[in-house]
Amino acid sequence: MSKLEDLKYLKEMLDIQIKGKENIPKDAPCVIITNHNRLLDIFYTPIAFNNDIISLISARLVYKQDQSRLDTVNNYLNAFPIEAHGGSIYSDMCLDYASRFLLNNISLSICPEGAYLDEKDYVYKGRTGAARILFKSLDYYNYVYLLPVAIDIKTNKDLDSYEVGNDKVKIDILNPINPISYYRDFNSSYDKDKNKVLHNLIKEGMVNISKSLNRVYLDEYIELYPKGNVIFEDGKLILKDEAQNKKYIDKYNEDLKNLSLKLIKNCGDGRR
Repeated sequence: MSKLEDLKYLKEMLDIQIKGKENIPKDAPCVIITNHNRLLDIFYTPIAFNNDIISLISARLVYKQDQSRLDTVNNYLNAFPIEAHGGSIYSDMCLDYASRFLLNNISLSICPEGAYLDEKDYVYKGRTGAARILFKSLDYYNYVYLLPVAIDIKTNKDLDSYEVGNDKVKIDILNPINPISYYRDFNSSYDKDKNKVLHNLIKEGMVNISKSLNRVYLDEYIELYPKGNVIFEDGKLILKDEAQNKKYIDKYNEDLKNLSLKLIKNCGDGRR
């Protein structure tokens, strides 16, 4: 089921300015990257787009069994989990399924900073998941753009609040980035240099976001604190080492497969 009608309702609750909608490519899907001010970013970003997009967010937001929070996520987002605490098997699995949305002409949004701080003067170095997803799509000859989006929120709510609405929001959709030159450099680089190419692509987008917001770009990560476990669709937490067992990997893969098929159906219904 498309989220567009619910997002229209949410938009009416906001003092919102959206610039740059003319920069949204019409000939291919996008990997949308945004800065991360607070939790509410994930709810306000989809409002800026005329089509349903899929929001790649922490698996803890998608699967944690807190009903009021789940209701908010499910009401406004086509949410797909990124599991960053289970090792490369789980993160790669999530990124691989995410790339398949692009093959179905569905755009994605992700916050490469990976976390947020109570800090309004900086945009931090982005992690490379967005570039990896994009390059996986290009491996299948599916053209795609990287689309930087700058978002600024004025609110009295705490950083982790799920209370959407009644905020002042500014969204600036910037010029899309053609990733082909980066993709060629990636494929022609030695293994030790490939990660640098991934970072350079994301850095271009994050620097452009920092300029739009008149913030300083810091070429350093926001520190993430390992959870040491994997969260599953039913909310069960499995310790990281135990989760490397094939039965858990297969279960996670099956859950992602079912969710991805559902989201493709939902977003297909909402495309214009």
